[in-house]
Amino acid sequence: MKQLIRAYAGAVFVVMVVAGAMPLSVPKGWAQAQQKTAISFQVSAENTKYTQQHALDVGDMPGHQIRIFEIHRIYPKDPPLFAGVPTKESWVRAVTDNLGDDGHVVGYVVYAMQNGDKIYGRYEGTAQGTGEQPSGRRHVSGNTIFTGGTGKFRAIRGVLHNTNLAEPAKGFNESRTEGVYWMEKE
Repeated sequence: MKQLIRAYAGAVFVVMVVAGAMPLSVPKGWAQAQQKTAISFQVSAENTKYTQQHALDVGDMPGHQIRIFEIHRIYPKDPPLFAGVPTKESWVRAVTDNLGDDGHVVGYVVYAMQNGDKIYGRYEGTAQGTGEQPSGRRHVSGNTIFTGGTGKFRAIRGVLHNTNLAEPAKGFNESRTEGVYWMEKE
């Protein structure tokens, strides 16, 4: 029994010595996680405009439509900052598949920065009516995944969670956004 305890203690000692001799390094993914930047901003309905909307009835049941649209947002006061650069405007171009006020939305986002650079993202979300059937007003919730950009933002990555209150028929849309972004090592 004493030999077994000595062998076990010796093995523990060897493991401790080897572990102590190993260089302390942080895996690449962990180092990037420390460089993430949180961001949060809102855009009021007065700074948001539907520039194009086209809807088609699918025809399989009443209220089922596919819709393509474009939203333009401006940031006249307190614009969101990405890596210290203010956002000038953004464009959302997307497609919805709705049954009444409920459905799915997929699209793309372009943030135009005041220095001329752009940030690109892909958006996917869900629309849900406000409960007043059929009101046309809906809550839209989804995520924008950054896929890159130009200039300083060529290597930007991140995730933004977006919540909107929208009533497309009246041109109404307001947005609240929060998330994180980082620059990938090139």
